[in-house]
Amino acid sequence: MKKETKIGDYEDQRNVLLDDLGKYEEIISDFLWAVMLFLITADTFTGYVIEHTPFKWHTFFVQLAVFVFIIAVSIYRMLKIRKEQLVPGFKYTLLKVLDIIFIVILLSTMNYGHYFYFIVLLPIISVCVTRGFSTSLPYLFIGFAVQASAFFLSKNIPGIMREYEVNRYNPAFLMLIGSVYIASLLFLKLLGVFNKQFRQSEQDNQNLVAQLGRKYAQLEQARIEKQEQFDKLKEVNIQLEDTNKRLTSSLAEFFTLQQISQAISSIFDMNELLQFVNDVIIGVMGVSTSNIALYGIGGNRLKVQVSNIINKRELAILTDNINSPALKEAIDEGRTILNNAVDPDQYDFTRGRNVRSLLCAPLKVKDKTHGFVLIEHSIPDAFDDDNVRLLEIITQQVSIAIDNARLYEQLQEYANTDGLTQVYNRIYFQKRLKEELDHAEQQGYEVSVILYDIDDFKLFNDSYGHLFGDVVLKSIAQAVKESIRKDDLVARFGGEEFIILLPHTGTERAYEKAEELRKQIASLTIEDKNVIASVTVSMGVSTFPALADNDASLISSADNALYEAKRSGKNCVKIASRLRSI
Repeated sequence: MKKETKIGDYEDQRNVLLDDLGKYEEIISDFLWAVMLFLITADTFTGYVIEHTPFKWHTFFVQLAVFVFIIAVSIYRMLKIRKEQLVPGFKYTLLKVLDIIFIVILLSTMNYGHYFYFIVLLPIISVCVTRGFSTSLPYLFIGFAVQASAFFLSKNIPGIMREYEVNRYNPAFLMLIGSVYIASLLFLKLLGVFNKQFRQSEQDNQNLVAQLGRKYAQLEQARIEKQEQFDKLKEVNIQLEDTNKRLTSSLAEFFTLQQISQAISSIFDMNELLQFVNDVIIGVMGVSTSNIALYGIGGNRLKVQVSNIINKRELAILTDNINSPALKEAIDEGRTILNNAVDPDQYDFTRGRNVRSLLCAPLKVKDKTHGFVLIEHSIPDAFDDDNVRLLEIITQQVSIAIDNARLYEQLQEYANTDGLTQVYNRIYFQKRLKEELDHAEQQGYEVSVILYDIDDFKLFNDSYGHLFGDVVLKSIAQAVKESIRKDDLVARFGGEEFIILLPHTGTERAYEKAEELRKQIASLTIEDKNVIASVTVSMGVSTFPALADNDASLISSADNALYEAKRSGKNCVKIASRLRSI
């Protein structure tokens, strides 16, 4: 870890050094080029224009070549520094030495170059500023050595180093050169002091930045740890939410199944059971509408038994199109339908009803299909697999409940039905009569009864036997049963006596119905093996509340009317007289 930190610090210092070096090199190079160009121009103008000294082309070309070379070296150095391919070292030192050498040579070729020896400092300044006084000192000595060498070699190169040729034995010139270098030395020393202070300040800043960096790293690490803890807590929270959701779903399932199980064991009326189940589904599933449809007696057509749809138009659309092929095909195959993007063209029972999602599960026990439960929602994507699973569990229980309810209805039917004639018995009739009279009294409508008896029935038994007598009873009961309205009720009242309950029927209409039935029965031809016979009936009619005040007086008055019909010659209908309450 410490090794990595040291490497990082070294890289940071190297980058800072390169940035500073590039910045100072660029400034000094630009200034150096401008100064040298100015010197060449000024020296030429002074010597050849003002003093009228003869123009020497070879000296001019030497100056120009040196100037171009210095520019080339500077450009090369700048490019390398910018690409971070040149750092203080041998190559950098060599390029600096070349700068100093050629600047000294350039100054030596001028008429008044000694006035500008200070520009030798320019290449050295960047070294002093970036690396300190001690590092820059050798470069100054190199400049001095080059100048001294040029001074002594100038006699061997006549016509080029004119200033050295002219001032070779001039003490003032030598003192000037020495003064320039002493001043340069002092200037570099001063820059070195500033550099040291600047570097110390920069080091302090770097240390501060490093401390801040470490603090930031610590804070970042703490943030990461906090984020990791937060992510773990978030994950745990998600798991808890998922567990809570599953627990809630399980509780809902348990509650639903418990309610349905209680209903199965306590509610035996089919419509009441289906209404209860439908209410439970709406409460648990949170749906807009819930409907239960069952197959009719023939087993081919579906009929809506229970629905919470209040709008009559929408309910009519559902009931009229409940036998949709898309539904029937799936239900007959025992498939559950889940559609979260309902197309009304596919499900015609949804047209104009704002149904966006639907879920339909069959009511099926073994190979017997009773119908289906259809739940709907007005929003898309309302149902998921959990809803499917819950509804399928519900429909399994409801299917069993329907089987039980139908079995109970059959048992009730057997208990309420006369075994011979297959019409209701006396006990069930009296129960229904009392219920109907209560409704009639509350709602203010009339109820009539027709009590009829087969004329001379004992003679048939004596003549043709009791078996044929049974055939007569069954034939008459079936004929009457087929001739009355759906809400009417016929029952065997005892022996050969039968009674008909006619809700919402007054005395006159009851009398007309009795006459119609009397004639129909009289026209019957009853056959059994080799026996062919016809029978007649006598009938008594009474009406609540016109002729009787309660169930007992209603039956009693009808019985009196029947007795009157018997006394009047049989095969006729008589209307009861008003009786007071019994």
